[in-house]
Amino acid sequence: MKHIIIAIAVIVSTVLSAQAQCDPTSVFSNTTTNAVCISVEGAIRTVYSNALPDHETGAFPNPGNPNSIKAQRITLTMCSQPRLAPTKTILDQGSGSCPFWVFGVGINGLEFDPIANEFFRNTSTGQLNRSWNLNALSPNVKLGLDMNQAHVQPTGKYHYHGSPTKFIESLNVSSTAHSPIIGYAADGFPMYYRYVYEDPTGASKTIVDATSCHRLKDGMRPGDGVSAPNGAYDGTYTQDYEYLTKGDCLLDECNGRFGVTPDYPSGTYYYVMTETYPVIPRCLSGYPDKAFTIGPPQMGCATSSASQICTVSGIEGDPIAIMEQIEIAPNPVRSVLTLRFLSSDIEHHVTAIRIFNAEGREMIAQKNSAAGIDTASLPDGTYYARVNVAGTEITNVFVKH
Repeated sequence: MKHIIIAIAVIVSTVLSAQAQCDPTSVFSNTTTNAVCISVEGAIRTVYSNALPDHETGAFPNPGNPNSIKAQRITLTMCSQPRLAPTKTILDQGSGSCPFWVFGVGINGLEFDPIANEFFRNTSTGQLNRSWNLNALSPNVKLGLDMNQAHVQPTGKYHYHGSPTKFIESLNVSSTAHSPIIGYAADGFPMYYRYVYEDPTGASKTIVDATSCHRLKDGMRPGDGVSAPNGAYDGTYTQDYEYLTKGDCLLDECNGRFGVTPDYPSGTYYYVMTETYPVIPRCLSGYPDKAFTIGPPQMGCATSSASQICTVSGIEGDPIAIMEQIEIAPNPVRSVLTLRFLSSDIEHHVTAIRIFNAEGREMIAQKNSAAGIDTASLPDGTYYARVNVAGTEITNVFVKH
């Protein structure tokens, strides 16, 4: 019997009707209505936005937020051909002198920024305990959020901390169809809203409401109530939640998964905004652009690093050709999976091989394929073999039985 190997490469171009060129001047000169332009040039996607909402908002200023919405001059860059990184980037751990990351940007040019710059304050000294970050979406935290779980920074920037209800309504999102793309993360991977294919391979088009596997911790916080919070874990702090690594969760710790979507019929890693915490993901699985960092500009925060992280390198500069030069066998496999390289030059450029299950959990990781990949310990099922080669990540689907 001939088994079909489905090859998936995370090297797709933008799925929006992005313009080859954008005129930032026309975007930024509009200070009254929403203006946004998204362009893709080579390996870099750029979003120019005045950050004015294109939907109904709450009243600002309000008792919890004293700021008024004002037009901005936002330029955000990210990789148009994103790659998964070996480690996750946690939004509230920042980068160097930049304390936080913005998660991503909507196709309307508004930022998804779930981390609040609010922390437990020592009840005796007033000192901030940065190990306990207040959860902007908790009913115990009063930040003046409107119906879009959004509010306004002192600069006048309107941004989302959670689910942007009116924005989602404007996109006609339905529970009976796969969500359209609602934005892009700082690492360039697309973002969807709740409703996705249950089957990551796309064999079945059944729609499921993807739920997060983050849950409130059991028991009581360890603090003394003075230098650190005490009391039951109730969602007041982001540290009140934990990700459950076991079970049948559809999404990983970053609310992401690998699979087929209508926009990426060959598959991609993508993020899902969920109904419950974290709603907007709190970590990034790829290589985020420092354009999304928050902090002092003189320290390099909010400065693009796209030219360093987004360059698509490969044999003869052709990632598609690389994909066509790699095969996996046998498929299905019982024990040892072998990578076959039709060109020895490509094999010499392999830097990592990782095996993920259908839920996106990493099961095996190794640096090369010389001895094959021992899959004997894996339960029967569908898996993804991701090969980092020549700066590009190529993914093949295989079956273990």
